[in-house]
Amino acid sequence: MNVHEQQMLASMVLLCVFFMFAVFAAQSPNFNEGLRRRSEAVPKTADEVALEYARLAAATPSLKPIDAKPAETTKPPEPATQEEKSVAEMSEQVANQEEQPTQENAENKGEAAMSNRIENINETQEANITLKPPSQDEIWATDAFNRLHRDMCGVVWANADPLPYESCDPNAPVNSIALFGGLTNALKLILLGGVKSWEENRCFFVDESKSHLNPPDKDGVRHGFLHKYMEPIGLPLNHPYVVNARKERRVVERNWGEFWNEMEARRAYGKVFNLPSLGFNEIEGHSLKRNLIRRMWRPHQKYRKFSCSAMENTHGLKPGEYIAFSVRRGDKSEEKFAFTELTEYISEAENQLHRFESIVGIGQVPKIFVATDDCSVMSEFRTMRPDWTFVSECDVEDNKAAAQNGFALSDFKDWGADAEDAHFTKFFTEIYAMTMSRVFIGVAYTNVSWWVYFLRPFRHSFILLDKPKGEPDSRIFNFW
Repeated sequence: MNVHEQQMLASMVLLCVFFMFAVFAAQSPNFNEGLRRRSEAVPKTADEVALEYARLAAATPSLKPIDAKPAETTKPPEPATQEEKSVAEMSEQVANQEEQPTQENAENKGEAAMSNRIENINETQEANITLKPPSQDEIWATDAFNRLHRDMCGVVWANADPLPYESCDPNAPVNSIALFGGLTNALKLILLGGVKSWEENRCFFVDESKSHLNPPDKDGVRHGFLHKYMEPIGLPLNHPYVVNARKERRVVERNWGEFWNEMEARRAYGKVFNLPSLGFNEIEGHSLKRNLIRRMWRPHQKYRKFSCSAMENTHGLKPGEYIAFSVRRGDKSEEKFAFTELTEYISEAENQLHRFESIVGIGQVPKIFVATDDCSVMSEFRTMRPDWTFVSECDVEDNKAAAQNGFALSDFKDWGADAEDAHFTKFFTEIYAMTMSRVFIGVAYTNVSWWVYFLRPFRHSFILLDKPKGEPDSRIFNFW
């Protein structure tokens, strides 16, 4: 066989192999699906990266944790560096990226629009609407809530070591951070003030001397507030560092505006910070706060045990298998906030039903836990959707000061010890339940939402009804 004949034979063999491969590909759905997915690939969001890393970390115990950082934008590089960009610009990039039109997002939006037309569960069944099963991300989310439940409901407060309050220069000025406003507002500002203190290598303590949460008794004596419900935050007042600083006039009273008025001080989303005293180098702002929040807020075992028992035994809630509503009224009207209509909660809940196996499998709407300072909303919700199951601490709490007519901080001084304990026992249960819900639906005008947002393991499925129309929820919480 001459060279020419050998080349002809080789060409025929290659053509046969190519033809067989084409026939196989045409008959292989997995192959075609792989091509389709590659053609539709889009940049991953920060949450998707975090979930993927969590799955990898779970399978690889030796893997060190990383901090989720904003995904890279698809826009052309700006002349300025990342550090020089404003938080508003970064928020716009993140919002645009999170809205990438993947096929899954398009399907979810279509299902949300379809479920929004459902008046109640009976109509869902009559319409015979087929909703797709929860995505793999939803299943992983449930796993994340189960892990968080184990950490927060165990005998010990797990995977959240206490903060090193003595990790500071004993000879530097000592910061005094006031307990200001309601509980979640006060804790938020203490957290941010603590971050600033570690950044300055200063110690800090919490000043409760003028707080509404620490009113004087009939003899004019204030007995303190935080120590009744949680482990110490900051240095105790009798700590030598504090005592010496007072003697030497090195105590600096910090104003809450220092920790909130500037995006840098808020540790807003997308900003990167270095805190060597806490072991952090180049950690993103929201990752930083998520790391610190459970290390600072450490409720006493009595309240942790009650909250977890109430979730499971009183309300029958399983982590990641229900929706939570946060309805704040009370003294927010004095702050000129317009209350969100309750019908908006119902409409948004219907938009989110596709996330749950119960609606897909047996047409059952998941339980809805309602956290509220105004128990009158319960009858309104139940009237609007009589076939749905709403549960709330309102059903077991009969203390008027706690939640019957809306919480007002100015009324706190008139409560007795029993009313105060009942209120915060209820409140901690609500915090737990909102944290571990698969979907959170609330409003931005209460600091409760801020606190719950950072206790939750990720950003998605956190919905704010009072966001600007047509904007993503991240347009608000990126600035938190």
